[in-house]
Amino acid sequence: MTLENGAGPAPATEGQPGPGPDFMCVGAQKGGTQWLYDQLALHPGFWMPPIKELHHFDAPGSRAGHARSILDRALSDPEGDNRRRAEHRRRLLEERDLTFLRAFIALREGATVEDYADLFAGKGEEASGDITPGYAVLEPPAIAGIAERFPRLKVIFMARNPIDRFWSALNMRLRRGDLKGRADATAVRRFAAREGVMQRSRQSVAVRRWRQAVPSGSFALYFFDDLVADPASLRRDILAFLGASPDVSIPIDVGFNRKSDLRKVEMTRDIHAAIRGIFAEELEACAEDFGGHAVDWATKKV
Repeated sequence: MTLENGAGPAPATEGQPGPGPDFMCVGAQKGGTQWLYDQLALHPGFWMPPIKELHHFDAPGSRAGHARSILDRALSDPEGDNRRRAEHRRRLLEERDLTFLRAFIALREGATVEDYADLFAGKGEEASGDITPGYAVLEPPAIAGIAERFPRLKVIFMARNPIDRFWSALNMRLRRGDLKGRADATAVRRFAAREGVMQRSRQSVAVRRWRQAVPSGSFALYFFDDLVADPASLRRDILAFLGASPDVSIPIDVGFNRKSDLRKVEMTRDIHAAIRGIFAEELEACAEDFGGHAVDWATKKV
């Protein structure tokens, strides 16, 4: 279920020198990162930032408005807000979360990596991390800078069949209403031509860059296929990689999917064939570099 740089199990997380994240999940978009955030946020061995996807290194400032909304709700009605959070299976907010939100909102353009590291000062003895799929598109110099500043950083990548990942991303845009026309082969090709779409779709490139930047044993690749088939085993593997206990009680079902009720358009054979054609080279690269489930991605039927 997991592939790592180097042989044998990864060492337990020892923390960073000073504040900062103990781990990052850098992708893939639509690869199960929300599931991972939910599982870790409610694990007693972790303190996760009160917002998923900080985007400090790829789109700084883009989440300030979202953070402001969370902070305003918490300050206006603390008990009611936490009651609603519990109903939606979210971790209750503490004072250190409010401190994080204030500091995050206060970050300005040009904020340094040290400003980013200080955001995690409230984690205490618990592990903490940044789950931002957007970091999959970072260029090698940016990745090298992160690895240099956080030498003990664990890096996770949640890989998904490029065909299914692309279709899920397109469905997200359809729900937002920012795509015109029907969901057909023509819409697929138009979406693929949009700026940044293909960049986010090249999982093999992202994995290669991050694997090369971090020490052996500090990178782990997991498959969305395993999240679907056996989420309990996948969660256990990830917790072990992060040096956390996989046996503690977590107040959330291991297969909990916050997005299960979202509207999705069915993928037809024509759409599947169109997407598969677009990603022929990427499917081959993933099969060669990832092995495991990726070997069968190209031949998967609708």
